[in-house]
Amino acid sequence: RSYMQSIFYKLISNSIKYNQPGIATIIEIKSQRRDKNFVITFCDNGRGIDLVKNKDLVFGLYKRFHTDIEGKGMGLFMVKTQVETLGGKIAINSEVNKGTMFTIEFET
Repeated sequence: RSYMQSIFYKLISNSIKYNQPGIATIIEIKSQRRDKNFVITFCDNGRGIDLVKNKDLVFGLYKRFHTDIEGKGMGLFMVKTQVETLGGKIAINSEVNKGTMFTIEFET
C-alpha cells in the first residue's frame, strides 16, 4: 500500500512541478482491466521529455531533464523501482511541450 501511495504521489507531484508556465495543468489518471492485467495511466499536459535523446535515461538514478527546476533526479527512478518491486512494468510516452503519459501494468 505504501508503495502505491508513493507512486501516485511522485507522478502527480511531477505533473505539477513540471507544468508549462501560463497553461492550466491537466492531470488524468485512469485505470482499466486489459486482458488479465490491471493498467493505470497518468497523463499530463506538462513540459514533457525529449525521448529521442533521453529514452534510455528517463528512469535512471540522478537523471534530470529540466535543470531550471529544483530536484535530485530520484523520483522516476524510485517510481520504476517500486512498480517493479510490486511485480509491475512502467512505460513512458512523452513529447516536449505536449505532456507525458506513464503506463503502469500489473498482472493479476
